[in-house]
Amino acid sequence: MSIAEIERFAADLQSNEALRAAAATAQAEKSHASPMERAAGFAASKGYSFTADEAKDHAKARTKSKGKELTDAELDGVAGGVCFCAAGNCMFR
Repeated sequence: MSIAEIERFAADLQSNEALRAAAATAQAEKSHASPMERAAGFAASKGYSFTADEAKDHAKARTKSKGKELTDAELDGVAGGVCFCAAGNCMFR
């Protein structure tokens, strides 16, 4: 799993307003089947290397470590916004 790449991407999203804006535009285009696939595709276009499944697994692990569980439907919505948040809890911090 490309944990370091996922975390680097998340950190860059938090610190780079232009990257966040471009990610929001990419999410709005709905060019891939799921929000997580759109996020991974956008990240790949910017030089980050991780898959949608790796991002989902990472989000599940981060949420579980905080004592929470996400359903597959909730995971599909995790990347729906640029901050990769679900229920107000950022997965990639």
